[in-house]
Parts: sequence; structure tokens; C-alpha cells
Amino acid sequence: MQKTSRAVKAGAIGMVGAVLFTASVIMQYSLDLYGPEAGLLWVLHELLVFTAFICIMVGFMGIIWGGGVNSRLGKTSVYIYIASWALIIIAGTAGLLLQTEDNPIFILYPIGALLSDIAAFLVGITVLTAGRWSGWQRFMPLLNFLVVFFGVSLPLILGASDGPGLVGELAMGICWFGVALAVFTTQARQVSPQTAAAG
Repeated sequence: MQKTSRAVKAGAIGMVGAVLFTASVIMQYSLDLYGPEAGLLWVLHELLVFTAFICIMVGFMGIIWGGGVNSRLGKTSVYIYIASWALIIIAGTAGLLLQTEDNPIFILYPIGALLSDIAAFLVGITVLTAGRWSGWQRFMPLLNFLVVFFGVSLPLILGASDGPGLVGELAMGICWFGVALAVFTTQARQVSPQTAAAG
């Protein structure tokens, strides 16, 4: 039951991260925080985003801890997804410290985005085919991929947009919350009151 309890905690942390990310999106668009020229508020916004990403990735670890995947491919896909966002965080941290948009390290943004799309697809498929979760929770990781890829990534690839936009980023936050909620609810019902009290 130790891994199950860890999954419950991971799901809760992931939900907090998704809420923080959604708050950061609203903050950015309402206060026009798009670069260093916005001053201290932009710095605080970037730190909030990084914190949110880290929490969200903990939520994704809950897929492994909660038994959502049972294959090497499934677990590796989760790790790659987390690593892809680590690349994006590194690039974002560089932008925060350098306060410039012209640096070779920013190549990590498109690399991280590409890896995250591939990994999100594989995570969704492996959770679905593993059949270890039931109900809507089993489909949530794949839904996360479909919404983010077709709503955000594909329009960027096709040149139909130059960024995810408000709706796209809010959709990402909602999907991440859904994945974390799936981790939390699927595993929470497996923890009996006696087990919880013993822990």
C-alpha cells in the first residue's frame, strides 16, 4: 500500500500544480506579463509557472506509483514526459536569468515540446492498454494528449498560431488537473480507512 499512498499524494500535488498553472495563465494575460519589461511581476509569474510544472510532473509520477502502467514502455514514457518538461523549465530558467530571447539554450523549448507530445501519446496509449485503471480515469492521460496536441501543438506546427493562447493554456491546465485527479481518485479508493490510519 506504500506506493498507493504515494500515488494519492502525487495526485494531490499534481492538482495543486494545475491550479497554480491556471492561476499563472490568468495572471499573465490579465497583467500583460510577456517579458522582462514587466519587471518584478514577470519574475514572480515565471517562478509560479516553474513551481506549477514541478508539481504537475509529480502528479504524472503518480501514474507509475499508482500502477497505471505496467510495462517498461509505459514507465519510460512517463519519465520522458517529465524530462521534456524539465528541458522547458531549464530554458525558462535561462530566460529568467539572462532576460533575453536570443540564446542557443532556448532550442530546449522546441525539443522539450516535441518530446512532450510524443511521450504524452505513449503515456495515454500505455495507460489505456494496460487496463489497470477503470472508468474515466483510464482515458484521462490519452485525453490529455488529444486536447493538447490538436488544440495547441498542431496549430503551432501548421503555423496557424504563434502560441497556445489563453484558451490553449487553460485547456492544458484543465487536462493536467484531470490527469492528477485520475491518479488521486483511482488510488484513493484503494486505500482503506484501516490502511490510512495505520500509515
